Amino acid sequence: MSTRSWLVLVAVGVLLLLALDSFYIVNETEKAVLKRFSRVEQADIEPGIYPKVPLIDEVIRVDGRLLTHDVPTQSFLTAEKKLLNVDAFVTWRIADVQRYIVSVGAGANSGLAMERRARELLDPRVNEALRNQFASRTVQEVVAGRGGALPDEALDPSAVSSGELMNGTTSAAEEADATTSGDESAASGQPDPDAGSGPPPEKDDQREELMNSVAEEVNAATMEDLGIEVVDVRVKQVDWPEQVRGRVFDRMRAERARDAAEHRARGREVAERIRAAADRERTEILARAYEGAQKMRGEGDARATNIYANAYSKDREFFRFYRSLQAYRDSFNSSDDLLILSPDSEFFRYMKDSGSN
Repeated sequence: MSTRSWLVLVAVGVLLLLALDSFYIVNETEKAVLKRFSRVEQADIEPGIYPKVPLIDEVIRVDGRLLTHDVPTQSFLTAEKKLLNVDAFVTWRIADVQRYIVSVGAGANSGLAMERRARELLDPRVNEALRNQFASRTVQEVVAGRGGALPDEALDPSAVSSGELMNGTTSAAEEADATTSGDESAASGQPDPDAGSGPPPEKDDQREELMNSVAEEVNAATMEDLGIEVVDVRVKQVDWPEQVRGRVFDRMRAERARDAAEHRARGREVAERIRAAADRERTEILARAYEGAQKMRGEGDARATNIYANAYSKDREFFRFYRSLQAYRDSFNSSDDLLILSPDSEFFRYMKDSGSN
């Protein structure tokens, strides 16, 4: 191939490269700025195809979607001077592209490099805001979401570590409250038919207030300095530090043992009351039954005595004779019986009379 042909090929290649570099495309998921000689000519360019000056203009693209960043776990002190390990994440997006590129870019033209730098700048701001908020709240307010909802001595580290504090998600201490019909309607996205029948529920969620305060504090700083809008900050997990977890479990065991002893004591007290009531009722029933039996027996004896009296009153001598015979039978019932009486005793009256006859 001749030199002229090579030159033609090179010229065609250069023209093709210049043609390809004479326009740029901004996708719907991107935000872009146009720079010329390191000076921003156009900022926050809408999605589409645009022309530019080849080899002079430079397009810097960044992700315009909602981004999520996991903040490294940090230890914070509560208002009670108790140390907690907090794992959080932040949701953010680029609001001011020009300020973002100037503040975060630091000469870099790669969107990924600027995103990594933005995450590094977000970490200390989020940690500072979380530290300030945790320092003004107790463990109960941070974990249970309501002031005084959990006794500090009974705070369960496993429940703390498994309780996700995200978008109103209940922790282990509140799972029993998540079965109401209103929550089910809200979770399914369907309107609650009884929502308008009563007053609105009282909002006393300390966690939600904490998260909103952190997001507002961080957003105020990042919007002004970095051009980043912090949409939300959420705590994923709150756990005790490893060095105090053993003591917390010991305290929790002692609390559970105390609760068990208290329940047993209450059970014994209730059992004693039940036994005492049963014994009293038994005694009353027996007393009433004995009273009824004695009354019936007395009435029977009275009737028998009356019958005997009516019968014996018809012949008094026969009655005396009959009673004497009963006395003889009872007295001489055994061969070992011994009586020392005078022969002239009234006891032997009928014996003497029978002998004379």
